Amino acid sequence: MSNEHTVMDLPSLQRPEIVAEVERSRARIDRAFTEIFSGYDLKAEDVLNEVVSVEGYTGHIAVGDISFYSYCGHHFAPFFGTATVTYTPRRIITGLGKLVRLVRDVHAKRLQIQELMTRDIANDVMRVLDAEGVRVVTRAKHLCMCSRGPGDDNAWAEVVYEAGTPIGDAGNQASS
Repeated sequence: MSNEHTVMDLPSLQRPEIVAEVERSRARIDRAFTEIFSGYDLKAEDVLNEVVSVEGYTGHIAVGDISFYSYCGHHFAPFFGTATVTYTPRRIITGLGKLVRLVRDVHAKRLQIQELMTRDIANDVMRVLDAEGVRVVTRAKHLCMCSRGPGDDNAWAEVVYEAGTPIGDAGNQASS
């Protein structure tokens, strides 16, 4: 006797119409969720892998308006928005597109809590790039707030996480 359960075991999904539609679409659903949750197959080192050594760099590097789509780990509902990643290099810089991939391909393509995703992106930049400081700002609409619960489709959530030497207002400029 197996104790394994799937999302399809949820009582709310046992309606015959839902079961029939899922059975007809099973392969397509599987391909979609394989892509949606492909971030579990990557780690920060896989995308922050092209680096340049620098000496005496005193500025900040920011990439803003990075679009992302993810799934809420609390409600299994989508949330989507933008991220701004700003960091102060110590000895290493990486390609700007690598920061986009860190947000979109590594972190957003997992079951997430926005607050934890924001923190994990910052911590990865600090760890992998040995940054002096980092600031990550995410702003997102959560379908769990829009389509159920509060039912407010105008509400959005903004999370700011900093690590290392504070960056201050420079981290907001890319998202303005």
